[in-house]
Amino acid sequence: MVMEKLLSKNKIRLAPMASITNAPFRQICIECGSGYVTTEEIDSESLVKNKSEKTKKIIEYYPEQKPIAMQLLGNDANYLSEASKILQDIGADIIDINMGCPVPKITKKGKGVALMKDINKTAKLINHIRKNTILPLTVKIRSGWDQNNLNALEFSKMLEQEGVDAITIHPRSRLQQFTGMSKWEIISEIVSTVRIPVTGSGDVKSLSSAKSMMKKTLCNSVMIGRGSLGNPWIFNQQYLNLNDMQRESYKKNIINKHIDLIRIFFNENQLDMQIKKQLSFYAKGFKNAREFRKNLFNSKEEIDDLISFFFIEWEKNSKILAQI
Repeated sequence: MVMEKLLSKNKIRLAPMASITNAPFRQICIECGSGYVTTEEIDSESLVKNKSEKTKKIIEYYPEQKPIAMQLLGNDANYLSEASKILQDIGADIIDINMGCPVPKITKKGKGVALMKDINKTAKLINHIRKNTILPLTVKIRSGWDQNNLNALEFSKMLEQEGVDAITIHPRSRLQQFTGMSKWEIISEIVSTVRIPVTGSGDVKSLSSAKSMMKKTLCNSVMIGRGSLGNPWIFNQQYLNLNDMQRESYKKNIINKHIDLIRIFFNENQLDMQIKKQLSFYAKGFKNAREFRKNLFNSKEEIDDLISFFFIEWEKNSKILAQI
C-alpha cells in the first residue's frame, strides 16, 4: 500500500543514474514535477566500511526530497542488509536494489544485472535483506543477462515471492546496454503476472511517451533517465502550455538555479567539472553542440566566463531551444 500511494501521487519520476542524480539534479527535477526520486547507486560495502568520501556525498539529500529512495549496489547479503540499516538511519524512505546496471566494471564483480544470472542465489540474497529491512524494498532489473537469457518474468515472480514491494524494469538485456529499442512487451508481461507495482523504463523521451508506455503496458509508473539530461522540465506538464518566450525564461531560471545548487553542494575540486557536465547536457539542441562541448571541457577559462559563454550560445540558438 505504501508503494502504491507513492506511485499514484506522481506517476512519472526521475530514474537513478550513476554520477548524475546527485542532490542538486534531483532537487531540480522535483521542482520541475518529478515524483519521488532515487539516489544514484551506493556501493554497499563502501558504505558499511565508511571509507569513501564519494559514497558519503552520494547519500546527501535535501529535506524537500523526502520521501526519498536510496539505491544500493552489491552482491553480498550481509553488506546489503547492513547498508540498508545505515540508510534507514539517515532518512531513507525506500531501499532500492540495483540489479540492472550493465556496465562491465560492475558486472564482472557479480553486481548489477549479473545478479540476474543465478535466480536461486539472488532469491536467498533478497530474502536476507527483506528480513533485515523494515523499509519498503524495491528492485530495478533488466530483461536479462543477454538475448538468450531473457528471464525478467521469472525473476519478477521470485522478487514478489521474496517480499519485494515494487519492481522497476528496463526491458533491455545487459548486452544491449542502452542501444537498440527496449521491448515494452516485457513490461506488459510482468504487469499481468505479478501483483506488486511495476515501473517501466526505457526509450521515454517525453511526457507523451511516458503516458504511452503506461497506456500500452499498464505499468503503475514510469522512470525517465537519459531523457531528463539537459531537459529536467520533461516532468513539467505545464511547460507544454507555455509560449516560446515563457519557455525560454523558465529554462534559464532552472539552469541558473541548478548552477547555484551545484556551487553550494560540491567542493572546489569538483565544482568546475560538475558545472561543465551539466552545461554540456543543457547544450542539447545547439546547432554546434558537439564543438561547444569539446571546447567547454578543454577550456582553461574561469567557470563564470564559461557560464556566460554558454548563455551567449543559448541566445544564438534560442528559437531552436524554445521548441524542445
